[in-house]
Formats: sequence, structure tokens, C-alpha cells
Amino acid sequence: MNLTQAVLTVPSHMVPGGMPQPDLKQLGFNDFERCSIIDTTKLTRFEFSRPTKHATEAQFDEAIEQFIWFFAKGTPYVIDKTFADNTPDSHHRYYYTNNERVCEAIS
Repeated sequence: MNLTQAVLTVPSHMVPGGMPQPDLKQLGFNDFERCSIIDTTKLTRFEFSRPTKHATEAQFDEAIEQFIWFFAKGTPYVIDKTFADNTPDSHHRYYYTNNERVCEAIS
């Protein structure tokens, strides 16, 4: 399966000021958008799209782990991944909470 999109969501108050832009080449994507959701949830989303030709999920996982180091230790996050094949198992959600990483398939 080819990774086509990934979205990292974190609590806005855990995003440090002066946060550097992620290294898109290292992540395996060509486009990036950061947006803040200012409602009762107060979340910041980092949306990665248009994968590079040879991007892999393993490449993304390694690079996103380094990017997450910019946040405060223990920051809870959610990563939604979309894959090219559009089967029922083509969307995954990863949670990091209570110092544990959990994966689930979503539709």
C-alpha cells in the first residue's frame, strides 16, 4: 500500500512558538499545511499530501517521530494515514496517549 496522505493532530497549547516547518523530503511528501482549529477542541493539524514517488510508510514513520520531538515530552497526538488502494483497511489512525501508541483501522 502506498501512503497518499497523513494528518498529525496535537493540542494547540503543546505546539511551541517558532516551530520549524517539517522536512517534507524526509517525510516523503511534497505538500504541507498547518492549520489551527480554534473551537472548543483547540487543536493544531499538520496535513501532509502529494507523496513523493518513492515514499513509504516506514520512511514517514521514522521522520514523523523526529518531528514529534519538537513538542513537549508526552504530548498526545493522533496520526491519520490514508493509503492508495481504498480498501476498507486503507485508513489507519494512530493514537499516542498515556505513553502508549495504539493503531486502529478506520473507514
